[in-house]
Amino acid sequence: MAYFSNGAEGTCFEAQCSKCKFGQKSCPIAYVQNVYNYDAEEGETSRDILDHLVKNDGTCEMFRTFREDLEINTEQHAL
Repeated sequence: MAYFSNGAEGTCFEAQCSKCKFGQKSCPIAYVQNVYNYDAEEGETSRDILDHLVKNDGTCEMFRTFREDLEINTEQHAL
């Protein structure tokens, strides 16, 4: 789980979300990262779950794994 103590630390995660088809709205990964970020510091189970979803460097594992399906095709949007 990427722990963002302030808005500036989440820039990498937000930049990745902006390239995702679901970036305009909070997808389930972004939602749990944002809502349970502080709680996971105290809970082993919630931290373990979030560790599988968002890595410490801010990499969303869903986006990384399914990039071909989730990344916005900028060429199509330019038309």
